[in-house]
Amino acid sequence: MPLDRFDRRIIAALQEDARMTVAQIAERVSLSATPVSRRLKKLEDDGVITGYSPRLDARKLGFPLDAYIMINLQAHSDEIIDRFEGAIQDNPYVIACHAVTGEMDYLLHVTARDMEHMSEITLKTLVRIPGVRDVKSILVLENVKTSPALPVE
Repeated sequence: MPLDRFDRRIIAALQEDARMTVAQIAERVSLSATPVSRRLKKLEDDGVITGYSPRLDARKLGFPLDAYIMINLQAHSDEIIDRFEGAIQDNPYVIACHAVTGEMDYLLHVTARDMEHMSEITLKTLVRIPGVRDVKSILVLENVKTSPALPVE
């Protein structure tokens, strides 16, 4: 769906602060509140805006350790894929999972309390999922950039 400059400005404002009121957004994008409200509703109905959620500080919630874990499956049968993806959906420490191209089948973003917890997540859950053949981990030393905002060109 094509977005005009007002839609893009509304999205940009919400990416800055999703708690902005319609009146604040209207002031920011130089429209009155009624058209901004209609545009927001349309962006939501069209699935451009899929929800509103807070940005949380994982460290302050007791999860200072981030890792990216690459998973290779034994085979690509529907049964193995469904079992693996179901197990990942049920694991609260896997905060993102992507099916990828290349040498590995999946890339997981995992958060943990410490190295012992990361070991438990990896050795007692991920490698024990039936159909998992290979697991490789990359520990994050420092977050250089983390942004939930998408470009709205």
